Amino acid sequence: MVRFLLLSLISFPLIAGNNAITVQHQGTSSVINVKQVGYTNNATVYCGLSNGVYSSHTCTRAVINLTTTGHGNTTKAYSQWSNHSDNTFTITQTGDNNYGYLDLDKDDNVGIITQNGNSNHGEVLMAGDDNAYTINQTGNSKYAKIYSFGDNSDATITQSGTGAHNAYVYNYNYADNNSSTIIQSGSGAHDADIWWYSDADNGIASITQSGSGDHTARLNFYTDEYNVGVTQSGASDKSFTATYNCVSSCTKTVTINQYD
Repeated sequence: MVRFLLLSLISFPLIAGNNAITVQHQGTSSVINVKQVGYTNNATVYCGLSNGVYSSHTCTRAVINLTTTGHGNTTKAYSQWSNHSDNTFTITQTGDNNYGYLDLDKDDNVGIITQNGNSNHGEVLMAGDDNAYTINQTGNSKYAKIYSFGDNSDATITQSGTGAHNAYVYNYNYADNNSSTIIQSGSGAHDADIWWYSDADNGIASITQSGSGDHTARLNFYTDEYNVGVTQSGASDKSFTATYNCVSSCTKTVTINQYD
């Protein structure tokens, strides 16, 4: 186990037992905890320091916890676009060949990735303030991605079961105050997307997929204050695509249920 209490500039690699840890930090009052149990695991932290691509800036009061048990896992905690403070990064992996990536910029954000199984892939990239994003993966070969460029939003992706599940949440061009939930369980190839575009604020969207079928659901929002829920279950193939775009009086509640 390696624990760092970071109060100023620090940059060094650490390699032991075929595990590798690289930390680059510039700023004050940050705490970084890295724990690796197993072999050929790789952890990287870039917080407040130029990596040759972005200009130098400060990372203040960051809390970063990277915990890996297994072999061949990758954890990345980045914050490298601008000066930022009070961000919390947590990646917990149990299993082999998992990939977890958090990139949190600006202030007061929380990113959490939890992976139990093998060959799972989780990414959270955000640039905004006061956001909270969580990915939970149980099983093998799950893929989840959350990209957000806005404020005061939250998203949770939960994946379990034996299927190869794929889930995406995107907040584009500073869509604010949105809440997104994707739940995927069971077998089958489940695919789910939720997209918030620049004029889509104050919305709620959820997609729930379960059972042994191959389910696909995609939601695109261009306007404000939608509350949309999609539920898909059963063994039959399901597919659903919706685009919401209105000029005025856009407050809507929509529920779609697809069962056997």
